[in-house]
Amino acid sequence: MDLFIIVSFIFMVWMCMDCLSRKEHIIWIVIMLFLFPIGAVAYYFMVKNKGEGRKLSLVTGNAKEVETDETIQLKDLIGKFHKAYHYEKLGQIYLESRQFDRALEPFREAIQRDSEMLEAKYGLAKSFHGLGRFEEAAEILENLVKEDKKYDYGNAIFGLAECYRLGGMEEKALEAYKTVIDSYRFFKAYYHYGKLLEKKGENEEAISCMKSIIGTSKNLPDYKLEKEKHWIEEAYKFLRKNGIELA
Repeated sequence: MDLFIIVSFIFMVWMCMDCLSRKEHIIWIVIMLFLFPIGAVAYYFMVKNKGEGRKLSLVTGNAKEVETDETIQLKDLIGKFHKAYHYEKLGQIYLESRQFDRALEPFREAIQRDSEMLEAKYGLAKSFHGLGRFEEAAEILENLVKEDKKYDYGNAIFGLAECYRLGGMEEKALEAYKTVIDSYRFFKAYYHYGKLLEKKGENEEAISCMKSIIGTSKNLPDYKLEKEKHWIEEAYKFLRKNGIELA
């Protein structure tokens, strides 16, 4: 009997933590505490496990659209509570599965319900980027980095620079890349900054930028070296093209 109580208590704590992480109504916590252990079992089947076993996969053109237990459950929660948190989580699932067009609406709804939800703004910008809508992505990221310049450890401002470059806004891209390389060691940022300088005819500055990649790479740990390998090789190619051979 004691073992049953211990197991039931652990299960209830697990369900309470799940309830808090999903931002479900606080009444569920009350039910689980007062109807121990039946309340936790009820929560498991009515909320956590709802929709289990349901899965729909559709193929439209070249894009694979997938509904999973998690997306179905989130849509059920959205229908009941219309919380920004649930919209944002649904958008993230679509974003991670590269269903960029489907991610737009959940992120927009999340932002409408919580204008300070930076995760949703970032997700919306990433979705526009994935769709090749770089100007729209840049507009969102401009506002995002005004709120938090270091958001996502510098990846937001780096993403802004990328959107400017891919959207043909090269002067803005140069300025944004400069901001990135002044604070972060993103080799891809160094490389594209150098290429834009070369395009402007500033060859010496471009060469210096590529040399910075090579020089910095000498002190990288192996795991980081492997991650940056492509951009290091591209920097060597750039330098060789300009008649510079490095040991």
